[in-house]
Amino acid sequence: MSSGWSKPGLLQNDMRLELKDIILDTVFPKTCLGCGKEGKYICEKCDLFISEAPDIFLGGDLVQVFSAWEYEGLVKKAILGIKYGHAYDIINELVEKTLKVKELDFPENVVITFVPLFRKKEKERGFNQAEVIARKLGKELGIKVFTLLEKIKDTKSQTKLDRQERLDNIRGAFAAKTKLPPEIKNILLVDDVWTSGATMRECARVLKKAGAKNILGFTLARTI
Repeated sequence: MSSGWSKPGLLQNDMRLELKDIILDTVFPKTCLGCGKEGKYICEKCDLFISEAPDIFLGGDLVQVFSAWEYEGLVKKAILGIKYGHAYDIINELVEKTLKVKELDFPENVVITFVPLFRKKEKERGFNQAEVIARKLGKELGIKVFTLLEKIKDTKSQTKLDRQERLDNIRGAFAAKTKLPPEIKNILLVDDVWTSGATMRECARVLKKAGAKNILGFTLARTI
């Protein structure tokens, strides 16, 4: 499999993120978003107040979506902190927590990819939260991560749009980097939150057109 499918500078990027985590832990110790106790973003006591989310079985281009938590309360607060507070180090804890409670059943020879950000937006934010989730998940599970998609249209935020507006807004926003090689058939598509599913469905449609056979989804949280 060609190394050209992975993002250039991946090792250096991972090392920089790990170094930043160490610095953040030293200067700004992790404190629970619920009770303020030091050590974790969601402590063992506050774990009791977050709810696991059931998986979604869809069919079509996107067969199934694994989601860990309901998008509410402390989980919502954590994910908003990732996206808008640049607290990407929360991702490590949420992924590790997910793997302790969630059974993830993937097909053989699955690879991981992620929902991309528009280049200008990623540059402004400094990172793509979906990519960081994907790479942490891949590291924990021993699954290769590839950059298979790019966002070619700077869309409006989906947050305040209704279902039809979300579909219209996201249509044509993504493209495959190139036609998938024949050995890449089973793909796990990663994002942070599943709301209407418009974004992940559009990405799955593009991946299927590029040659993917089975596409599953994974998000840290989803609305119920």
